[in-house]
Amino acid sequence: MPNKKTLHFKTNVQLKSIIGKDLINDDRIAILELVKNSFDADAKTVDVTFLNLKTNDDDKVSTFSNSTSRIVIQDNGLGMDMSDVENKWLNIAYSDKKTNKRQHKRRMAGAKGVGRFSCDRLGEFLNLYAKTEKSEKYIKLTIDWKLFEVEDDKMEIQTIPLNFEELSKSELAQAGFKPFEKGVILEIIKLRSSWAYPVKDKNEKITGWNTEKFVSLKKYLEKLINPNQAFENDDFGVHIYAPEFINENDAKNAHDKFIGKVESRIFNKLDFKSTSIESKTLDSGRIIYTELKDKGKTIFWLKEKNPYFPFIKDVKVSIYFLNPYAKAFFTRQTGIQAVNYGSIFLFINGFRISPYGDVGNDWLRLDQRKAQGTRRYLGLRDIIGQIEILDENNDFQIISSREGIVKNDYYKNLTSSDRNDSFYYKAHRRLERYVVDGLNWDSSVYDGQNKEEAKKLREIEMKIVAGETSEDDLLYREDDYTKQRRTYAAIHSIISARTSDVLELYINEELITQKIDEERKRSEIEFKQLIRDFEQKRVDPDTLNRILLKKAEQNLELEKELKDLTKYSTNEATTKAILRLQDYKKTIEEQALLIESLKKQLEDLALEKQSNEKKVSSYKAKAEKAERDLAIEKEKNLYLLATRRTLSPDADGLIHTIKINNIEIRDGLDNLIDDITENDYIIKDVIKRLGHIKVNAERTLKMAEFATRSDLKEDIERRNIDIVKFIQEYVTLYGETFADEIEFVFELNDSQLTKNTSILNLSIALDNLINNAIKWGANTILFSFKNLSAKELSLTVSDDGVGLVEKHLNKPDRIFDLGVREQAPNGFGGSGIGLFYTRNLLEEMGNKIHFLGNGKLLSGAAFEIIFKAL
Repeated sequence: MPNKKTLHFKTNVQLKSIIGKDLINDDRIAILELVKNSFDADAKTVDVTFLNLKTNDDDKVSTFSNSTSRIVIQDNGLGMDMSDVENKWLNIAYSDKKTNKRQHKRRMAGAKGVGRFSCDRLGEFLNLYAKTEKSEKYIKLTIDWKLFEVEDDKMEIQTIPLNFEELSKSELAQAGFKPFEKGVILEIIKLRSSWAYPVKDKNEKITGWNTEKFVSLKKYLEKLINPNQAFENDDFGVHIYAPEFINENDAKNAHDKFIGKVESRIFNKLDFKSTSIESKTLDSGRIIYTELKDKGKTIFWLKEKNPYFPFIKDVKVSIYFLNPYAKAFFTRQTGIQAVNYGSIFLFINGFRISPYGDVGNDWLRLDQRKAQGTRRYLGLRDIIGQIEILDENNDFQIISSREGIVKNDYYKNLTSSDRNDSFYYKAHRRLERYVVDGLNWDSSVYDGQNKEEAKKLREIEMKIVAGETSEDDLLYREDDYTKQRRTYAAIHSIISARTSDVLELYINEELITQKIDEERKRSEIEFKQLIRDFEQKRVDPDTLNRILLKKAEQNLELEKELKDLTKYSTNEATTKAILRLQDYKKTIEEQALLIESLKKQLEDLALEKQSNEKKVSSYKAKAEKAERDLAIEKEKNLYLLATRRTLSPDADGLIHTIKINNIEIRDGLDNLIDDITENDYIIKDVIKRLGHIKVNAERTLKMAEFATRSDLKEDIERRNIDIVKFIQEYVTLYGETFADEIEFVFELNDSQLTKNTSILNLSIALDNLINNAIKWGANTILFSFKNLSAKELSLTVSDDGVGLVEKHLNKPDRIFDLGVREQAPNGFGGSGIGLFYTRNLLEEMGNKIHFLGNGKLLSGAAFEIIFKAL
């Protein structure tokens, strides 16, 4: 028989680099691995301190001194004694998690037993200090990582000696550290990477320091810890300290400060209303519970069998859809633009797995899908969220490189986009259908393709971020009722669940009852009108047939809706709403029966009608005469309308202003005659009032002269004037003609703008604005000027009247449409053309006017005119 021999693996000294600085390729990941080790050791706090970065002797010494660059990572965990250091910390690939899934009331974070070699990634030397609560002495282990970096095929890692010693409290203090009861200090010395960079001027003088790597580290750690999943009672905290960079830290805005506690930036609740879906496993993974919400309101929830069990057992998916408004609110809450935040993160046992969810990382192939239909699919820029996994069996195996997890069957059942058949995509597709088919993307009223709308949308987004706009101020392209109707029509497609899998379903009862209530109300109105028409013999059998056909279609639609709803096991609220739907169906059927009866009566009346043809003939003759008379009247009206249409827009505007002036003349004369008749006047006051009447008469004559001239357009448009000076003088000179008690106030703000414009057109526009303010109860009118630039002037005209009526506030631009008018509090109604021609005249001069709102400067309405010089 052959001689048997035994062989053993050898661990070459270069293994250190393979599992150390070569394996862990990111300084941030290295620090995270060391933080996770502290977490597993039941630490309550971990302090990460950077020292000697601005000035050090790294390039001057071969080993290190007190002035060499350092990172000190200290925790207050259980610590280690000599046995722990020798048998655990120095035991490559040893990990408690392989035998203990939970420890110290926490799920263990480390898995491979190589995280400690992150120290090699960060620096050339390591001093490890450790103590347990029972130990009297401190353990100090010193490692020179360069000793392992030799090209020797025969040298094994075990042959490199490591120095250790026991320290007293005083000896620890001499090493520069305060005595501690328990825990570990990792003093990483002579850093391999720069953490801050000097900023120099052209003379090579340092003018500042670039600290973006610190900011990046803190933001990285902020997104790596999920407080809901990993910890109990918020009992774990990480702090970053960099004493040399306090001034640089203080100069940054709140979201970019890097010194202090690392607060979790993984959101568990958005501080604004959004559209979201949450899907999680229940009953040890055998049931999936899914809930879709829109702006705080539950649209549906359902419990269903988990088709991915046993691969998916303790998983939760949360996805938020962000429309343009929501993205701005997200930036206001987090300080980060959603596009720079990331997308769908993955957490296992409370710690994030990189690089999933990083900006541009399409690990779920979302953007690949969106490229196939941008208006049909949600992409990385449309959503944010997270997948949370509690994994005690290491089913989701983390790759040793700290870059993702093994793509095994568990991974595929979680993430596969093939036929959207995975736990994640089941939730994703439901949210996607709701956003696309129900909300029609929940678009802003300014979410269009043209540059003007895009500019307005950006302005609103900036106001949201600045906290100057609330959610109640936002306008959408569609109202809630339209979206709800569309959602109800598509609800079963959105839910998309097998009947046999559904254990319980809730559909927002308002979706069902609102449709019923709206259709019932409309149906009752139509039915009552039908009865009246029937009683007045204004309906025929054909009309009834059309109505019967419509009722039949309604009945079929209701039958389908009831069939779709009743095939599921629904909760109590949804069941009650379904009963109301059934009751409405019964009402439709009863109406149809009654219409059938009416139809029978009409058919009987048709026989009687034949015997009354002579009477009908007589009525017909009268009707024909009436039609001829009506035709004559229509011709007259058409002539009048045609006559009006021959007026040019400029002349039409002048005529409107002439009308206003003549009303002032008429009213002024009437009041003067009354006062004189009643002997209630003062000669001085009479002369003053006659002067006002004379000014109005002269202005009317001047405008009439313009209106009759063929070169009206040229006379209106040619004149270089100082806009501010002209308006102040014009209103001061002619203002008193509008009302006795009106007060005009000017805020000039050293404003000035010279512009080639039409004095007459500008005068007409001012007259119309002043006249409207007086009609709506104004006693004071404020003219506030402000230069937006050297060639741009803003004029805000604000009054203390009643303001714009409520029904126009949602769409105030309508008041500039021809014919839009309202009854003023004084009982006078406008013609509906004043503001229309005011805007036209101003725009012809290259200016713009829009309604600013009520109560902007004074308590009433406010308009802004923008003058631009060429």
